[in-house]
Amino acid sequence: MIAELKQNIDLVSVVESAGVELKRSGTRKVGLCPFHTERTPSFFVFPNNRFYCFSCNSKGDVIDFVQRLHGLSFKDALKYLGIERGRVTPKIREDIQQRKRRAELIKQFKDWLNRYTAHVGGLIIETEELMKAGIPPEDLDLYASVFHMLPVWHYHLSILVDGEEKEQFLLYEEAKKWKTTDLI
Repeated sequence: MIAELKQNIDLVSVVESAGVELKRSGTRKVGLCPFHTERTPSFFVFPNNRFYCFSCNSKGDVIDFVQRLHGLSFKDALKYLGIERGRVTPKIREDIQQRKRRAELIKQFKDWLNRYTAHVGGLIIETEELMKAGIPPEDLDLYASVFHMLPVWHYHLSILVDGEEKEQFLLYEEAKKWKTTDLI
């Protein structure tokens, strides 16, 4: 039961609340180790809710982190984290729910990002091929709106591929307002 509880406590939040500034490095987060003095970050928090310092070899889960950082016993570390008598306190339960909801929202965003990137890339390729094939003058009015969208699609693709996550999220929020529901 404790294993499940500590897996549901966000180690990143606990580490950051202890004053450790973490930055994303691939799928993990990295920062200066709180257990020793260093200038180059060697403290990693992994997606499986475990930490490891490549300098001092400190490692473990959220309980190990709290015990070592604050010099607490196992029982006191559980109390510090809001776990009492093997039960989840209301605050921890709320944190677990928020973490699950956030993970679901992130998954929805990432899925949309992949779908919309493929969709926009396909639109660009098809439109450029259509332009290269040549359009009879009598059909130009028919394709004018598609040709005018080409710069917009290029702009969206640049955000999707090279943009900051904040820019991508703003585009995602804007896309929610569009009437094309298959892209959300």
